[in-house]
Amino acid sequence: MPLGECANHHKYNKDKYGDTCPICGLVTKKAKEDGKTPEEIEAMLKIPEGQYVCAWLVCIEGINKGRSYLIHPGKNFLGSGDDMDIQILGDDKVDRYRHAVLAYDEKSLRTVLLPGESKGLAYLEGAAVYAPKHLDAYMRIEVGNSKFLFLPFCGKEFDWNKGD
Repeated sequence: MPLGECANHHKYNKDKYGDTCPICGLVTKKAKEDGKTPEEIEAMLKIPEGQYVCAWLVCIEGINKGRSYLIHPGKNFLGSGDDMDIQILGDDKVDRYRHAVLAYDEKSLRTVLLPGESKGLAYLEGAAVYAPKHLDAYMRIEVGNSKFLFLPFCGKEFDWNKGD
């Protein structure tokens, strides 16, 4: 997996995200130097509605301490593999494929933690997750050797579909 790095020093999978940093949206210097017009760069930077941020996971313990992960509408698959929506690198206890799932439901305006399809377990507030569990702000999630806080953005106070 070729790693890219933006001007803000975020590292990301270049195969998956190309020249645009998925964390801050900056286009790498190389993309700007390729002779792209401002309109082409704007088209590259435009985020499709289905990719708007709805919440974050923030790593508070483990190798990725201090790193945040975006949660988008629908199912967000968490694992260490390149094709995961939330890719946890460096924690060898996180399974490659669907260790856990975080799903934001645009109708109920809630985020749910679901068990994954791998052998590994996810924990919510210290208890193993065997069935869907609604998430509230600052709930603690454990996956592998990593611990995260859940921080919602969308909900009763804000909804992308209302155009607040």
